[in-house]
Amino acid sequence: MKLCYRGVNYDYNPPSLEVRESELTGTYRGRPINFSYVSHVPVPQPVSNYTYRGVGYSTNAQGQVQPPVLTTERQPVFQADRAAAGTGLKARRHLIKDAADAHRINIQQSIQHRIEVARAQGNAQLLTQLEAEMHQLV
Repeated sequence: MKLCYRGVNYDYNPPSLEVRESELTGTYRGRPINFSYVSHVPVPQPVSNYTYRGVGYSTNAQGQVQPPVLTTERQPVFQADRAAAGTGLKARRHLIKDAADAHRINIQQSIQHRIEVARAQGNAQLLTQLEAEMHQLV
């Protein structure tokens, strides 16, 4: 089909679709009607890299999952020194220690923030409880 847009001539060939008649029939305003459907419509799948629960994977144009792609994304605090620690029990102990340290630091920061809020509100009873809790952690 020859078309023209803003003085530029071009050929347009719309994609042909294979249409099949369905077994479904019905009536519309008292007349019988047959339904038809397209037998196959190719749906392009997005090609991208995804992460599910920390594990990376990618998909191709057919929607199939490809092997994981190695990337240098930001790692959690605990796994940053994993390669340097080696393998086995020593590496596991190192990871557990890092996790415990990170947890303790987060708790201390939370308590410190709560102490600042208690001071701002002038709540002396809560302030003494939070300071006692902070001394237990140290």
